[in-house]
Amino acid sequence: MKILPKISSEKIITIPELKKLLEKIQAERELSLVERVTFEYAIKFSKVDPEKVDSLKKELLDFGLPEEITAQLINIMPSTIEEIRSILSSLPKVFTTEEIKKIKDIIDKHR
Repeated sequence: MKILPKISSEKIITIPELKKLLEKIQAERELSLVERVTFEYAIKFSKVDPEKVDSLKKELLDFGLPEEITAQLINIMPSTIEEIRSILSSLPKVFTTEEIKKIKDIIDKHR
């Protein structure tokens, strides 16, 4: 019976950050089966250059968005106001169309 690794901490990361992390691990050692499948997923669904993620994340967080929503926006990279509105709908704050347009501009700038 294989023992699973113990979780020592949790951190919200985006798919591009996951891809970058697994690339680094792969350079040091062979990936496990789960890591390889996860890496393939990250390669397929990463929509932002990992080098651009930090600045995009900072701008969205500076806009006042929670980390979880920021990660979802980066993972999905919505292209319409309606898509962004849908992602933001879980928040208690109601965003104006102008605020959503600003979020869209931030995302488009890093596309």
